[in-house]
Amino acid sequence: MDFAEVLEKIKTQSDFIDGVVITGGEPTLHPHLIKIIKTIKDLGLLVKLDTNGTNPEMLKKLVNEKLIDYVAMDIKAPLEKYEEMIGTKVDTHKIKESIEFLKTNPCEYMFRTTLYPLIQEKEIREIGKLLKGATTYQLQQFVPNDFSNGQPRVLLPHLPQTVHHFAKILEPFVGQVLVRGL
Repeated sequence: MDFAEVLEKIKTQSDFIDGVVITGGEPTLHPHLIKIIKTIKDLGLLVKLDTNGTNPEMLKKLVNEKLIDYVAMDIKAPLEKYEEMIGTKVDTHKIKESIEFLKTNPCEYMFRTTLYPLIQEKEIREIGKLLKGATTYQLQQFVPNDFSNGQPRVLLPHLPQTVHHFAKILEPFVGQVLVRGL
């Protein structure tokens, strides 16, 4: 679906919606992101951005120009385990830069982690230290997308009591810990 079609759908639903979430892949890499957001804002709608934090320059531009109203930034793992967890190279300095920027700016935000089964208590503590001082952090339950999850062994989601234990560990580090998907 091209943007003109999306825009028409948004316009027909504008009486029923307050905002639009820009997500998918990594939206800050889209060459027309600013124009898209301005078009949505011109309709009087709020804009939320979902990002992985790998493009702090664009994130800063969007926040500083007040083009977005809310940011949800995914934290996949402690920085030293990022590449291992996501299976590809990533500049963790840029992720850290995005984290620090959001923690010190007026834009509303939340950090969130999908609790991939390989994330354990040690990783949760490291993420807590990384996000120390953040306002909101959300733990999201992992949902297997197939039987094997692409792994040589079956990986099952954490038990609800484990997720709540992780939330307790995080409470000293961030203002609010939310749990989703249990």
